[in-house]
Amino acid sequence: MTKQNVAYADKLSQFGLTDTDSAVYVMLLERGAAFAGSKIAASLSLHRQYVYNSLQKLLKLGLIEQVGKEPRPKYKALPPQQLTHLARQRLQDTQSVVRELDTLSAVGADQDFEIYRGAQQIFDFEEAVVHGLAENEMQYIIGGGAEAFINFYGDRYEEISGVAKGKGLQTMYVGCPAEAGWLKRAASAVGKFESRILPTLPKTTVQTVIRFNTVTFYSFGTPPLVYIIKSKTVYEDYKKFFEMLWNMAA
Repeated sequence: MTKQNVAYADKLSQFGLTDTDSAVYVMLLERGAAFAGSKIAASLSLHRQYVYNSLQKLLKLGLIEQVGKEPRPKYKALPPQQLTHLARQRLQDTQSVVRELDTLSAVGADQDFEIYRGAQQIFDFEEAVVHGLAENEMQYIIGGGAEAFINFYGDRYEEISGVAKGKGLQTMYVGCPAEAGWLKRAASAVGKFESRILPTLPKTTVQTVIRFNTVTFYSFGTPPLVYIIKSKTVYEDYKKFFEMLWNMAA
């Protein structure tokens, strides 16, 4: 693989693509025409079976299309915008996991996971977070649920945000189009606040906050819940996912 393709492979791995998957997809994007699997394999100096496996995977993900029928089909890349559908699906999968977690009544002594249920517990948790902030901490938020967030916190939003602003909390926020107005208010209230809009991000009642080696899911349903996963590995995975969305956003 060329240095350029290695760079793309690293980025595309966030969508679940292997190096071979990425090489096949990038090659088809660059050529812009339909090619048989054997020609793709020869062009990339890869084993045909590996290329065939990647083609089936890319077809399933909707990143390429088959041109012609068996036994000698050709394959053509679809526009890179198809990646936004994969990102949206991953968000929906995350929200589905959160809804499934709603069914848990107790987490017991699992110290890698915490859950807060109901308004008072969540208010207490949020105040503990902002008062415990170190100077100039950084957080990354996958939004879509700003309206539900504001409706829940009400007048306490400015109070909590004021404490965070005093601690120099830095925020990067990927939001949906419906949040454009609120993001201006947030920038004023929070201080060090940078945001981008991702057109394909859906409006929801869930906010995902990536910070301090944890991933926190705010679910503003009935009852409202907060789930905290304490894992550096999970944190780093979600941070990469956030960066992918950030680069896709405008």
